[in-house]
Amino acid sequence: MLTQVWLGIACALVAGMQIGFLFLEAGFVRSKNSINVSMKNLADFAIAVLSFHVLGAAIMFGAGYGVAGFDTSLIAFSGSGEVTLFLLFQALFCGTAATIVSGAVAERLKFNSYLLLTLPLTLLIYPMVGHWAWAGALPGGSGQGWLEALGFFDFAGSSVVHVTGGAAALAILLVVGPRHGRFDQSEDQMRAIHGHSPILAGGGALILLVGWLGFNSGTLEPGSDAFAKALSNTLYAGSAGCLAAGFYAFTREGFYRADRMVNGMLVGLVAITASAPYAYSAGALGVGAFAGLGSVVFADWMEGRRRVDDAVYAVSVHGFGGVVGTLAVPFVVPAYSLSNPFLLQLGVQVMGVVAIATFTFVTMGYAAHLMHSRGALRVSLDDERRGLNLAEHNAMLGSAQLTKTLEQINSGASDLSTRIDVDPFEEGGDIAEALNAFLDRVEAAERLAAEQLREEQRETATLARRERERADESEAMLQQFQMEFASLVEQLKSQARELSDGSEALSHRSAQSGELVDEASHQAESTAAMADQMAQGASLLAQTLELVGQRVESAHQAAENADAASEKGSEIAGTLESSTREIGKLIALIEAISDKTKMLALNARIEAARAGEAGKGFAVVSTEVGDLARQTEDATRDIARIVGSLTQLIGSSIAQFRAIDTSMETVRDIAADAARAVADQRATSAELESLITGARERVLASGRAVARVSENFAEVTPTIDRIGASSNELETLAKRIDYEVESLRNRFAGLAPAE
Repeated sequence: MLTQVWLGIACALVAGMQIGFLFLEAGFVRSKNSINVSMKNLADFAIAVLSFHVLGAAIMFGAGYGVAGFDTSLIAFSGSGEVTLFLLFQALFCGTAATIVSGAVAERLKFNSYLLLTLPLTLLIYPMVGHWAWAGALPGGSGQGWLEALGFFDFAGSSVVHVTGGAAALAILLVVGPRHGRFDQSEDQMRAIHGHSPILAGGGALILLVGWLGFNSGTLEPGSDAFAKALSNTLYAGSAGCLAAGFYAFTREGFYRADRMVNGMLVGLVAITASAPYAYSAGALGVGAFAGLGSVVFADWMEGRRRVDDAVYAVSVHGFGGVVGTLAVPFVVPAYSLSNPFLLQLGVQVMGVVAIATFTFVTMGYAAHLMHSRGALRVSLDDERRGLNLAEHNAMLGSAQLTKTLEQINSGASDLSTRIDVDPFEEGGDIAEALNAFLDRVEAAERLAAEQLREEQRETATLARRERERADESEAMLQQFQMEFASLVEQLKSQARELSDGSEALSHRSAQSGELVDEASHQAESTAAMADQMAQGASLLAQTLELVGQRVESAHQAAENADAASEKGSEIAGTLESSTREIGKLIALIEAISDKTKMLALNARIEAARAGEAGKGFAVVSTEVGDLARQTEDATRDIARIVGSLTQLIGSSIAQFRAIDTSMETVRDIAADAARAVADQRATSAELESLITGARERVLASGRAVARVSENFAEVTPTIDRIGASSNELETLAKRIDYEVESLRNRFAGLAPAE
């Protein structure tokens, strides 16, 4: 009777563990998902109890072939009170296995999907695994599982409960993937997601410690040695695991993390569950400490290397802790309490762990994959960001209503008139009041800003109307300006065309003047040649006079040669007379050139005046041409004067020669006079030679002046060409100005404000 009473108390303690799991998992997740996790703990517990009551017990403790049994008498617990208490105790164990999953996959699974996944775990997997190890534990039962037959040792469920729950959680985690943002960083980094209340998690761990006392001793006789050991070893292992995990994590991280110590206590409790009533006290301490330290390493490996996002580290606590506790049985339990020798027992323990983990992992993984492939497993990204409290349960905690209201206002779903219902006794009530007051001020400021905006819009409309009027006026002015400017451009084009025509005419006249200058240069060269001939004639006259002198001095020789001298003198006189006539023609030609040069200079000045600024260089040339014309005129007058003198002399010589011809017979009588005349003639000849030389130099100077005129005309020609090119450029510029004015008008029209 006492045993049954204790079993009933133990059932209450194990049921209370569900409260511990709820607090633990709710504290380890963000507040926006805490209600969802709490509801999953509540719901999976209810499903587990009912599933095991309806069908699970019949499969777990019914007779069969060692793999699965079935006993209809166990359906709905239709047995004695002792059996009913025992099955109720096992139903609570089933609930513990199921609730392990809820914390691991928190914050990403749909509520309905989680409940569906709980069914195969509680209806099939846990009952079958329990049958393998505990089928013969039912009072008065006849079943026996295959692991049980081999001597597999797991007193309170390190493998049956915790490895099963850990393997199921791992399978679902690998299918559903990590929470968004958890592993978005580089390979060696990750974003930590902290629970909203480590205090709640720590309180849940202590509740679990109390409940675990009933978990590990519920089927034992109160007051027995096994009962005492179960209680003490449970406390020893949990405490050792807590400290080992906390201190080890401190040596690696430099501070004490709340989750490390909480999970260290839990993993120590999980590890000792397989051997609590029979393990040595030192063994319990060792198993707890090893499990606590190893769980930290295993959790970091799973998270950092395998990128498994376990929200509450359920796999490293229940999966890893269950394996350690099951395999530690041969090491911490006396040999007389085991069915097999050490090595064989260790082999059976390994076989049991592998079988349970593999069966659970494959079955739950397949079920999760089927649901996930149809999109029925994971919540949407938007729901995950909002939180499953709101998305799955339409519920919010604390400041969540504030957050929701702010999100609605920020997204535009609500305006600034939205207000939060204020409950001064609710968490965040003072913040809600302050926010409402702030919204009042913002709304008032918005109304004021709206009124100011409307006033500014009215002013803007007035300004826009004025700007349109100004634009219309500007458009009219621009059109008038365009018309006037177009007229100016046309005049500019006309002037450019006239300048172009004038430059062409000037170029033509320049070419003609160049030809005249070339002809003048040629005539100057001819005059120089004739001057040379005159010089030669003068020299010849001097020689003749010298000869006449000699003849006069020698009268008898003069008489003999008088005829020849007279004849030759006549010829020379004729030649000189002819030369003077040619020189007269040259003088007339030079005078004509001088007149034309004057006309050319006059035309050049006129064209320079018409060309304006561009004709300055041409005006210089015209001035120089006028100077040359005046010099040529002066030189011509000098040559004419010299030629006149020469003509007189030649006429006198001819008369003398004719006198010689008629009075040759009187030569001897007037020899003395002839001698004097010869002397005079010599002087006159020297003067004539000097005059001819000066005339020659003046003719050469005139030729050089003509050459300069030719060179100046050569320089003027590019200027004339540039004038023509400038006129063309001026016409092009006029067209360009016309185009730019039209473009300006178009742009101005485009800038005019719309009606």
